[in-house]
Amino acid sequence: MEIEAITLAQPEPMTVTWDIGRRCNFDCTYCESSRHNTYSAPTSWHELCRTFDFIKDYTTLYNQPNANINFTGGEPTVNPVFWDFVQYIKDNSNFTVGLTSNGTWPEKHITSIKQNIIGVTLSYHAEAKDFNKQRTIDNAKLLKDNNMWLTVNVMMHTDHWEECVEIVNMLQQYGITVFPTIIGDGNLGTTEWFEDDENVLRRTSHPYTKEQQAWFFNYHGIDAHTQEQILSGNQMPRGCCGNRDILGKCNNCWSKISAVNTNFKGWFCSVNKHFLHIDQHTQKVYHHQTCKAKFEGRGAIGNLRNTDGILNYVLENKDNTIVCPNNRCGCGMCVPKAQLRSVYESITKHTSI
Repeated sequence: MEIEAITLAQPEPMTVTWDIGRRCNFDCTYCESSRHNTYSAPTSWHELCRTFDFIKDYTTLYNQPNANINFTGGEPTVNPVFWDFVQYIKDNSNFTVGLTSNGTWPEKHITSIKQNIIGVTLSYHAEAKDFNKQRTIDNAKLLKDNNMWLTVNVMMHTDHWEECVEIVNMLQQYGITVFPTIIGDGNLGTTEWFEDDENVLRRTSHPYTKEQQAWFFNYHGIDAHTQEQILSGNQMPRGCCGNRDILGKCNNCWSKISAVNTNFKGWFCSVNKHFLHIDQHTQKVYHHQTCKAKFEGRGAIGNLRNTDGILNYVLENKDNTIVCPNNRCGCGMCVPKAQLRSVYESITKHTSI
């Protein structure tokens, strides 16, 4: 069906995705060197505290004292001060803390997770070494046994498809929420091997066969008629990777949707009211990590070296609305948005800064 607007089924606090460093213990071929490496020095305690102070100021402007800080990377847990810093956040704010991780931390950290982290999103990477993949699975089961909020994103690798399907089924049988994740959202320019900025071979978007597409569609309950409208894997729809319940509007009726074609170019979008992304490595700050939309085009809204400038930017634009500049929306597709300004204003009228 042709969706005219999207909204959240229930209110969600602002999510601050905080990439605290490039360093990672994995080197996946679909993750460019601009997103990870195996050698960067970890972000220091002092730098983390300075950014944390900025987050408190920023979320205050958006009336979000209970925002969720979700740590990403790289791999955030390889930073030696990470676990102590999570405790510091809990002791010095009303924020909740989430974690996006490959799940290969030592089992001893489960106590810290139970005490300080509200939810965990794990990613299963079929390219990883066997002992790391097993550790991800073991930690997922351990979190489930401790009644933690947990989602496992299984990166659906075209070259390891059967393995990925088996993992999806196995985790489901264990009662774990699983989100099969399309790699790359069909960016045609990166479906073949290429050299990234550090001359490393990458393939950051995977071309899926018709059989693989059909499995994905069936998993998400997409009907046969809708499947026929989708020309190729490069237009595959997606759902919320955080498993939020979202509603879609079609012919003046709202209904729950699990996946939608995400070309929202020209739509009015509230991504700035729901997300903040911090790239500690580059010092750049965005409304959102992947779409990078802002009030004029796309790009960073400022730099951590001038946080006052970012706060002034927010105040100067408090009455403006972002118009989507992209042909494809990834994570962030779940925030309220609409083709028509009047509809957008009606679904966001209770959100203000």
